[in-house]
Amino acid sequence: MKAVLEFNYPEDERKLLYAVKGKNMYVALVGIRVLVAKQLTHKADMADTLEGVRDVIDDIFYELGE
Repeated sequence: MKAVLEFNYPEDERKLLYAVKGKNMYVALVGIRVLVAKQLTHKADMADTLEGVRDVIDDIFYELGE
């Protein structure tokens, strides 16, 4: 299946970014959700949980080039 996406650059730069990297962003969000759920189930240290969330967010920003 092919799709043609049309964007007005630079006005739609964010939309283009989401179209290209949306799957990776979704995977990162799922990773954060699973990490937080697992940590809360085990009553883990909140600082460790937040550090894990920050690491996932940093990884996706690195991949996005920001």
